[in-house]
Amino acid sequence: MMIEEINEDVTQRATKLAKHLLSKDLQRAIRISKTAGNVSSPSFDGMLKGSHAGNSSEDMMIMASECKQQIRDVKQALNQLDNDQFVALQEHYLRNKSAVAIAQKLCVSRRTVYNIINKALDEFIYCYRSGELLVEAQRQLTA
Repeated sequence: MMIEEINEDVTQRATKLAKHLLSKDLQRAIRISKTAGNVSSPSFDGMLKGSHAGNSSEDMMIMASECKQQIRDVKQALNQLDNDQFVALQEHYLRNKSAVAIAQKLCVSRRTVYNIINKALDEFIYCYRSGELLVEAQRQLTA
């Protein structure tokens, strides 16, 4: 699906998706990927145990793999931002730090932190999976 026109509504929706991705989806992906080492492979003793539909270990391994890919994609997008933007998004969304704490870390005003976060989100929506958030936002608005 091509984005025919990137207007304010699409950008706002994509920004909302980015915030959700960074604050909720990424946190979930990190938790799942950390527990991925606890997933055991199915054991075989010569007898068929059941269909794939009942193989929760395999499903968990697939989910863990998808979560690790999502983490890599977010990291790649964040690495395309400048240092202040990277720090602001990481501290705000991943570490749940306040604007005051981020302002102290970056040696800027609290208002500047909000400006940095907003600009970083604008850039992040273009960087994450080559604009996938914009495509999803367009799809949601036209559905």
